[in-house]
Amino acid sequence: MKIAIILNYEKLEVVNNLMSVLDTIKLEEQPRHLKSTVAICKELREKLLHKAISKRGASKSFKIELKYYFADALYRYLEDFSIYWDTPSGSFEENVFLMLRNDLHQKLL
Repeated sequence: MKIAIILNYEKLEVVNNLMSVLDTIKLEEQPRHLKSTVAICKELREKLLHKAISKRGASKSFKIELKYYFADALYRYLEDFSIYWDTPSGSFEENVFLMLRNDLHQKLL
């Protein structure tokens, strides 16, 4: 089963910036229930970075299809690791985060 999300380049850039925290998170320091989420999200981040490179400069929205476990891990990451982000309230970054999290929540049910 695949979950489709629709993004444009600016939103993809925000998602990649939010996931940059993964570079500083040490897998061995995470509790057991979060290790798989972090590992899957690190793999997903690589795919999203490649997508950002290929879509650089694109003005149209595009669809990204994620396998269910990638979408679930991304949703869990957005839920569990939001304390690490310094996004001002009402900012574009926060709105992208909330819209993506809510979209994933609906599609994963």
